[in-house]
Amino acid sequence: MRDAVLRLSPRWLLERRKAAAEFAARRNVKRAVLALAILLAAAAYVRFMHDIYQGDAHLYWLSIRSAHLYDTALNNSIPQGYLYSPAFVQVLWPLLSLPWEVFYGFWLAMLTVTLLWLARPWLSCLLFPPVFITFGIGILLIPRHALSAGNVATLMGLAVVASFRWPWTYAFLLLTKVTPGVGLLWFAVRREWRNLAIALGATAAVVLVSFSFSANLWWDWIKVIQNNSAYPEPSFAYHVLPLVPRLIIASAITIVAARYNARWAMPIVAVLALPYIYDTSLIMLVGIAPLLRHDGWTETRRAGTSVAEIRGTG
Repeated sequence: MRDAVLRLSPRWLLERRKAAAEFAARRNVKRAVLALAILLAAAAYVRFMHDIYQGDAHLYWLSIRSAHLYDTALNNSIPQGYLYSPAFVQVLWPLLSLPWEVFYGFWLAMLTVTLLWLARPWLSCLLFPPVFITFGIGILLIPRHALSAGNVATLMGLAVVASFRWPWTYAFLLLTKVTPGVGLLWFAVRREWRNLAIALGATAAVVLVSFSFSANLWWDWIKVIQNNSAYPEPSFAYHVLPLVPRLIIASAITIVAARYNARWAMPIVAVLALPYIYDTSLIMLVGIAPLLRHDGWTETRRAGTSVAEIRGTG
């Protein structure tokens, strides 16, 4: 697909692209951009730690301190409170047990490093500066809210990208937001049955272990999902279509993308398939970048296949 785009591009644009690529490839330029990206990410981290925002991360922290994990979710007329599977808090229990400021510090550091890793230096230099702008414009404010709120969307974006190399990361999607699991159609369409089995098997293993410790919480989570499906669209939703039509569209995109090996489309699929699309969830689209770059950790390496050969298939 990338080769087809290049063939259709005018000569002057190709020359500009080549010059820009040569400039970006210079060792000193790469080092300078990396240093700037790390500096901006560190500055963003310091700012958020100085003025801690009690957003989604605070809900995760409070979840183990309530009388019942799903009290808020089951006793509200809107999707509110802790909404993920019991496995999420069980895995994070040691971290959630820490004092709030300490937990937030660790959690924010993990999200910041994840975003820096996904975006890499050049894109990070665009994403992190809006953190310091009080009145920003549109989409450039998303990284600020995604990091300060501490939502799992950044980790979900990482899971989508990593699933091509490690399919078991789909367990994270299935055990948090559930519906982005429609992306598993990729493996079915491409007849990658081993990868599909790994993704489903890893999810099943986590569920079985968690269920053996807290079966009642799993039944409550099913009630939460049922309740959420009956709620009207929340005011913060960015989407126009309800979930079912969006799942159909996401499935269609997955089928077409799988046939043409367009991996970069899968973060888009994951966002479309979310129960609710909100501003912080759009940070998942940063996952398009490493898939377009064909970073080695996003590719399934076959014996005797070089990275250069793999890049030529995208």
